[in-house]
Formats: sequence, C-alpha cells, structure tokens
Amino acid sequence: MRIEVVDSEGHGLGTAIGLLELGHEVRYVATQPSAEDSMASMRRELVDHMFGSASPSADGADLLILVDVFGDRLYHQHAAGGAGAEDYRERLQRYRQRAAAAERTLVLDMSDRRQFREVVFEELPNVQMFARESLGDHTERWRPFPFLYNLPMLWLEYLQPETSWLVREGRSKEWDWVFCGTIQHPRYEHRRELAIDLLARRWPDLRGLVISHESYQDVLGALQSARAGLDLPGLGEVCFRLHECLALGTPVWRPFANEVALPPGLGDVIVKDPKDLRITEVDDVRDLYQQHYAPRASATWLLERLEAAPSGRRAAPARA
Repeated sequence: MRIEVVDSEGHGLGTAIGLLELGHEVRYVATQPSAEDSMASMRRELVDHMFGSASPSADGADLLILVDVFGDRLYHQHAAGGAGAEDYRERLQRYRQRAAAAERTLVLDMSDRRQFREVVFEELPNVQMFARESLGDHTERWRPFPFLYNLPMLWLEYLQPETSWLVREGRSKEWDWVFCGTIQHPRYEHRRELAIDLLARRWPDLRGLVISHESYQDVLGALQSARAGLDLPGLGEVCFRLHECLALGTPVWRPFANEVALPPGLGDVIVKDPKDLRITEVDDVRDLYQQHYAPRASATWLLERLEAAPSGRRAAPARA
C-alpha cells in the first residue's frame, strides 16, 4: 500500500517507520522547525535514513495520514483568546482539502488534552479519527491510539548500535524506581511533586531517584539501573516514559488509576504495584515491547482498525 504521512510535530515518525517495516511504501512529509537544534537534527537524520530522498510521489496514495496536536492547538487558542487562530485555520484548511481529496484518510490527534476535539474532520465520510488520549468510549468518534515515541530513543534504536545504549547484563539495580521527566512545570500544577511525595509515604522502603534536568545519557543510565521506571501522567496519560522504559528492557510502574487504555499484552511489565512485576529480564521486557508497543505495533494497530472505504468512493487496490 502507498501511504503518505503528513506530520507537523514529529509525533507520527515512529508509526511511519513501523508502516515502512511492514512493507508499505511510505512517503513521510515533515514540517521542519525554523530553529535548528539537536532534536531537529535527529529528526532530519532519522527521516533521511529511513525514507531517503527517493520517496514515492504523493499522487495516487492509497492512504493519507495526518498527524498533529489538534486538541492542544484548540486549547491554546481558547486560553489565548484567539491568538494564533488565523495560522491554525489556514493549516486546518489545508488538512481538510487534502483529506477530502484522498481515497482514505486517517487523522491522528497526538494532543495531551482529550477535552478538545477538532470537529472539522467529523463531517468527511472518508476520514477515520484516532487520538492518543482517548477513553475508547463507543460514543466517541475519536478512537484510541495509545502510542507515543520519544525522538532521541527512536534515533538510538534505528541509527546507533545497541551496544552503545543498551545494557543487557550486569545491571546494578541500584534503585527500586526511577522517574525521568519534568517535575516542576506550571502546567502540572504540582501534581507530580505531590504524587512522588505520596509514593514515598505509601512505599517508604523503596529506593527512588528523580532525574529532571540531566543529560539523556544520564537518563539512559538511570533507567537501566532500576527495577522499574516510574510513569507519572503529565497533562496526558500516555507519555514518553513508556517508550523509553520498554525499549530499554525496564518494567514500568504506573501506581495511579488511569482512564486511557494501553495496548493489551503489557500487563506483566506495566504494573500498579511493584510487587506485581512478573517479567523483569531485559530481553523478555523488550520482546513484549516489540510485540505490543514498538513502531511496528502501532502501525499494525492502525491498519487493523482501518475500515473499508465508504460506499461511493473507490479505494485503490492495496499493495503491500
């Protein structure tokens, strides 16, 4: 199948790679940031390596995938009293025109906020909509897509030798849990600080480490020196920590109740209580990651839920 992925923030890059791994022809169209930084460089290097300059033409694509943070953009317009509305409307109009002209379109909303939904796609019969933060309620038009990939981790997985970032044997297990992420940010309203304090009182015998501003090399080392990586929700419940921990072969501790469903099959490596960990060996965790969360798994998730083209529109023959 010929697939075009239009991705504004880079959140669709992992899934685009997964589609490529499944044998499809993928054209990845990235909106490059204006400022050059290490993240932009990683993204460009990864795109060039995986998709190259000889990507197939967008003409005649069997499937168009539009990836953006639609809900976040709507929220910021609302919070800023309409600031940036014109730019967003222009972008949305381009998206809508592309979606209306395509044989089949998938829209992926990778926003943190599930309270805001972009309704403009709901009137198009050939569009199917997925959201990272979805309850999976049968009454909701936006179906779940519970996958998120951290760009530095993708860059390591696909461009660097495993021996440079993955420790398979001799892990120290110095810590019972490690949290790697921002703690003090206005948008979290002290929720993460309070959560960590609550965990320290609920499980006082566990040794924990919090890393907020260290280098990514330090993050890799810390996550591989712990029995589990602590996963605390930010604005959304599906965070980078799932990708990082599972790719590194580290089980995940999610101590609080979550509303957003995760991909099935990860129950033995993502637990609410540390005593419930059943699978802790690096390769066993990574095996489950490859089956249920890695880029190929998210691509499979989408294609398995891809409905037939609506009546009245002729879908081009799929070519794997």
